[in-house]
Amino acid sequence: MCRRRPGRAHEVGAVLVCDGSQAVGHLPVRVEELGVDFYVFTGHKIMALNGAGVVYGRRDLLEEMDPFLLGGDMIEYVQEQSATFNTVPYKFEAGTPLSEAVISLGAALDYLEERVGFERIQQVDRELTGYLLAGLANIPEITILGGATAQERTGIITFTLEGVHAHDVAQILSMKGICVRSGHHCAQPLAKFCGASSSTRVSLWFYNTKEDCDVFLTELSRVRRLMGLGVS
Repeated sequence: MCRRRPGRAHEVGAVLVCDGSQAVGHLPVRVEELGVDFYVFTGHKIMALNGAGVVYGRRDLLEEMDPFLLGGDMIEYVQEQSATFNTVPYKFEAGTPLSEAVISLGAALDYLEERVGFERIQQVDRELTGYLLAGLANIPEITILGGATAQERTGIITFTLEGVHAHDVAQILSMKGICVRSGHHCAQPLAKFCGASSSTRVSLWFYNTKEDCDVFLTELSRVRRLMGLGVS
């Protein structure tokens, strides 16, 4: 999406911000090729500790922006009636940083790039996503939201199960040791557009296997029966 639309956004003077939290860690990302003004992602989705993230932005825009937090290290000089802010990036890093989270973010990126490889992650993602999509297609009451192929996804499949609220799906799967997310996934306008106020999201990564997918499909196929709605 970002790669196709930057020109149109810039034609009307818009600043294009791309949230890459579901892309980084799943596929190779080359920000320069996207044509965006800002690219952001969070650390906890790539095995780092909570509390650290990345903002990659055009320097001219970063220099124009005022700091949004005040504190140590974001100022260069202070007087009674005025202050001079520090340079980029320091003017956006007020106070004491959460050092352990920042260090863990660097370590996580190094591990993924050097020990695993983003190309391998993308390959595993697509293989398992395709496998799971095929399995979900065998459950008639499942409606998959979003792209129909693995090539359109990054190891994430969101779906609804007819007659069962997403929170109930998640709770029943949790009792079997399967972790999924339920709700609107911090994207209520998109959920409304898809016609699903609540849905279940299953996420795959390089450490998952087809056996994991089989267990998930088996337990998911039993959810409606456990809710007294018959067998899928």
